[in-house]
Amino acid sequence: MDLRPKGGHKSRPTLTLVHGTPTLNTLYWTEDRPDSFAFKMAKAAGAREGDLIAFGHTHKPWTREVEGVRLLNTGSVGKPKNGDWRARYALVEAEEEIASVEFVRVEYDLERAVDGILGSELPDEFADQLKAGGTPKPVEVA
Repeated sequence: MDLRPKGGHKSRPTLTLVHGTPTLNTLYWTEDRPDSFAFKMAKAAGAREGDLIAFGHTHKPWTREVEGVRLLNTGSVGKPKNGDWRARYALVEAEEEIASVEFVRVEYDLERAVDGILGSELPDEFADQLKAGGTPKPVEVA
Protein backbone atom coordinates (compact mmCIF):
# COMPACT_ATOMS: atom_id res chain seq x y z
CA MET A 1 0.00 0.00 0.00
CA ASP A 2 1.41 3.40 -0.92
CA LEU A 3 0.32 6.49 1.00
CA ARG A 4 1.02 10.19 0.72
CA PRO A 5 0.90 12.56 3.68
CA LYS A 6 -2.39 14.48 3.84
CA GLY A 7 -3.62 12.35 0.91
CA GLY A 8 -2.30 14.92 -1.54
CA HIS A 9 -1.33 14.63 -5.15
CA LYS A 10 2.31 15.58 -4.69
CA SER A 11 4.68 12.88 -5.79
CA ARG A 12 6.79 12.84 -2.62
CA PRO A 13 7.22 11.61 0.02
CA THR A 14 5.62 8.20 -0.40
CA LEU A 15 5.04 5.85 2.53
CA THR A 16 5.03 2.23 1.35
CA LEU A 17 3.52 -0.37 3.68
CA VAL A 18 4.31 -4.07 3.25
CA HIS A 19 4.19 -7.07 5.57
CA GLY A 20 7.60 -8.70 5.00
CA THR A 21 9.36 -7.08 2.05
CA PRO A 22 8.19 -5.52 -1.21
CA THR A 23 9.19 -8.71 -3.03
CA LEU A 24 7.89 -11.43 -0.69
CA ASN A 25 5.43 -11.25 2.18
CA THR A 26 7.19 -13.94 4.22
CA LEU A 27 10.81 -12.79 3.82
CA TYR A 28 12.44 -11.62 7.06
CA TRP A 29 13.92 -8.11 6.82
CA THR A 30 16.06 -7.97 9.93
CA GLU A 31 18.15 -5.08 11.18
CA ASP A 32 21.40 -6.91 10.42
CA ARG A 33 20.66 -7.16 6.68
CA PRO A 34 23.29 -5.23 4.70
CA ASP A 35 22.59 -1.90 3.03
CA SER A 36 22.78 -3.67 -0.34
CA PHE A 37 19.74 -5.78 0.62
CA ALA A 38 17.86 -2.70 1.87
CA PHE A 39 18.66 -0.81 -1.33
CA LYS A 40 17.41 -3.76 -3.42
CA MET A 41 14.13 -3.79 -1.46
CA ALA A 42 13.74 0.00 -1.76
CA LYS A 43 14.29 -0.23 -5.51
CA ALA A 44 11.74 -3.07 -5.79
CA ALA A 45 9.20 -0.83 -4.02
CA GLY A 46 9.98 2.12 -6.29
CA ALA A 47 11.16 4.12 -3.27
CA ARG A 48 13.35 7.14 -3.80
CA GLU A 49 15.23 9.52 -1.55
CA GLY A 50 12.87 10.98 1.05
CA ASP A 51 10.45 8.03 1.01
CA LEU A 52 9.69 5.57 3.81
CA ILE A 53 9.10 1.81 3.68
CA ALA A 54 7.34 0.34 6.74
CA PHE A 55 7.22 -3.41 7.32
CA GLY A 56 7.00 -5.98 10.08
CA HIS A 57 6.89 -9.78 10.00
CA THR A 58 9.88 -10.15 12.37
CA HIS A 59 8.01 -8.39 15.23
CA LYS A 60 11.29 -6.63 16.16
CA PRO A 61 11.21 -2.83 15.82
CA TRP A 62 14.03 -0.79 14.31
CA THR A 63 14.63 2.09 11.92
CA ARG A 64 17.49 3.34 9.78
CA GLU A 65 18.14 5.19 6.55
CA VAL A 66 19.80 3.80 3.41
CA GLU A 67 20.43 5.90 0.30
CA GLY A 68 18.01 8.53 1.64
CA VAL A 69 15.14 6.04 2.11
CA ARG A 70 13.85 5.59 5.67
CA LEU A 71 13.36 1.94 6.66
CA LEU A 72 10.95 1.17 9.49
CA ASN A 73 10.22 -2.17 11.07
CA THR A 74 7.16 -1.32 13.13
CA GLY A 75 7.54 -4.18 15.60
CA SER A 76 4.36 -5.80 16.90
CA VAL A 77 1.20 -4.66 18.58
CA GLY A 78 0.16 -8.09 19.81
CA LYS A 79 3.04 -10.55 19.75
CA PRO A 80 6.31 -8.80 20.59
CA LYS A 81 9.64 -10.57 20.34
CA ASN A 82 11.90 -8.06 22.04
CA GLY A 83 11.37 -8.84 25.73
CA ASP A 84 8.67 -6.21 26.44
CA TRP A 85 5.04 -7.41 26.63
CA ARG A 86 3.50 -3.99 25.99
CA ALA A 87 1.95 -3.19 22.62
CA ARG A 88 4.01 -0.97 20.37
CA TYR A 89 3.28 1.12 17.33
CA ALA A 90 5.23 3.55 15.22
CA LEU A 91 4.15 7.16 14.82
CA VAL A 92 5.38 8.79 11.60
CA GLU A 93 5.30 12.59 11.28
CA ALA A 94 5.23 13.62 7.63
CA GLU A 95 4.12 16.57 5.55
CA GLU A 96 6.52 17.77 2.86
CA GLU A 97 9.06 15.21 4.14
CA ILE A 98 9.35 12.36 6.64
CA ALA A 99 10.08 14.48 9.71
CA SER A 100 10.30 11.84 12.44
CA VAL A 101 9.58 8.27 13.48
CA GLU A 102 8.73 7.51 17.10
CA PHE A 103 8.05 4.16 18.74
CA VAL A 104 5.21 4.33 21.27
CA ARG A 105 4.50 1.73 23.99
CA VAL A 106 0.99 1.06 25.28
CA GLU A 107 0.08 -0.94 28.36
CA TYR A 108 -3.07 -3.06 28.32
CA ASP A 109 -4.72 -5.69 30.52
CA LEU A 110 -2.09 -8.41 30.10
CA GLU A 111 -3.81 -10.93 32.38
CA ARG A 112 -7.06 -10.59 30.42
CA ALA A 113 -5.17 -11.23 27.18
CA VAL A 114 -3.42 -14.25 28.73
CA ASP A 115 -6.75 -15.61 30.00
CA GLY A 116 -8.19 -15.13 26.52
CA ILE A 117 -5.37 -17.15 24.98
CA LEU A 118 -5.69 -19.91 27.59
CA GLY A 119 -9.45 -20.08 27.01
CA SER A 120 -9.07 -20.34 23.23
CA GLU A 121 -7.84 -22.97 20.80
CA LEU A 122 -4.47 -21.22 20.54
CA PRO A 123 -1.48 -23.09 21.99
CA ASP A 124 -1.01 -22.26 25.70
CA GLU A 125 2.64 -21.41 24.99
CA PHE A 126 1.40 -18.23 23.26
CA ALA A 127 0.31 -16.95 26.70
CA ASP A 128 3.81 -17.56 28.10
CA GLN A 129 5.35 -15.85 25.07
CA LEU A 130 3.11 -12.83 25.50
CA LYS A 131 4.00 -12.46 29.20
CA ALA A 132 7.73 -12.76 28.40
CA GLY A 133 7.57 -10.33 25.47
CA GLY A 134 8.78 -13.12 23.20
CA THR A 135 10.01 -16.64 23.63
CA PRO A 136 10.60 -17.27 27.35
CA LYS A 137 14.07 -18.34 28.40
CA PRO A 138 14.28 -22.05 29.27
CA VAL A 139 14.17 -22.83 32.97
CA GLU A 140 17.44 -24.33 34.16
CA VAL A 141 17.08 -27.53 36.14
CA ALA A 142 19.54 -27.88 39.00
